[in-house]
Order: sequence, then C-alpha cells, then structure tokens
Amino acid sequence: MSSYKVVYFPVPGRAQIIREILNLAGAKWENSVPNWPADKDAQPFNRLPVLIEAKPDGTEFVLTESSVISRYLASKYGVLSSDSYERARQEQLADQIADSYEAYVIHNYKLKNDESKAELEKTLRFLFSKHESILAANPSGFYHGESISYPDLVLYSLYSQILANNSTDIFNATEAPHMFKLVNKIHNMSAINSINHGL
Repeated sequence: MSSYKVVYFPVPGRAQIIREILNLAGAKWENSVPNWPADKDAQPFNRLPVLIEAKPDGTEFVLTESSVISRYLASKYGVLSSDSYERARQEQLADQIADSYEAYVIHNYKLKNDESKAELEKTLRFLFSKHESILAANPSGFYHGESISYPDLVLYSLYSQILANNSTDIFNATEAPHMFKLVNKIHNMSAINSINHGL
C-alpha cells in the first residue's frame, strides 16, 4: 500500500482537499512543511502543493498542481466516479465551484477591498443560483449518489476557508440552504474534523 507526503504550508489552502481525500480513504500520509522560499527551487515547477507517493515497490511518484493531485487521489480512492459521464459531471461541478474559490483568493489574499468582496459575493450568489437546485434534487443531500464525492469536498473547502477568514457571511442557511446543509454535514465527519484541528 502506498504512503504519502503532502508538501505544503501548515494551513488548509490549496492542500485542504488533498488532505481530506487521504483521510477519508484511510491512507497513510503526513504533512511536510517546506522552508520557504529556500526550498522553492527543489519543488517541481517551483510550486506547492506537492504530493510524494511512496509506492510499495520502493519507487516514488511525485505530482504537483493542486487540482491534478486532488483528482488523481479522488479517482484512485473512489471519490470521483469511474463512469466517464458521471465523472465529467462531477468535474464540471467542481470547476464551477473553483471559480468562486478564485474570487475568494483574490479578495482575501490580494485586494481585500470593498470591490473584491462585492465580486466574491456576486460569484457566490451565481453559484447558489445554479447549484441549489442540483442538491435539492438529490434526497441524500450530496451532489452525486448516496455518499460524498469530489464536488462535495470542493464546496466544503470553499465554505470552510471563507468562514475561517471572515471573508463574507452570505454563505448561510437563508441564502443557500441545501449547500449550507451539505457543508455542515461534511464538517461533522470525523475524518474531516481531525485534519482541521491538526493544522
């Protein structure tokens, strides 16, 4: 069985979903915090996060780019559907959620002004207008089927980081009742909570 090292800063950030998938899968893994920027040149493409997979035969598989890593692990551990049509739908939903995550990053880490907050809220409300009905149509409350899948984790990552950084308060039970219910369901999963408390 493979074991993993997640090279990233001691914050959720772009490694949150990676860590969550590994924990949900019961995989053996550890965080590795680089000495930054001294270790920058040692990373593939000079970027983080990096996943280092130690395979049973003693070889290593090294991967970078957060969305590539998370989709690789999601596919490997069944968080992405093996059916090509369902997988495409799941990835479509995840990429739509990622648009709001980028607006969050711009507001919270770059501009931090009224205009960037308004743009974040505009992007979120557009997301609500498209995704609320999708979740409402599934009695399980998840995006797909009866259990957690990749877009659920992408949504939770967006919500939890917005909440932790007080970026906006519009992601709530009134504005987005089904999405709010889903992120709270995920928050209460022990495999998720243990990561958040460990950083």
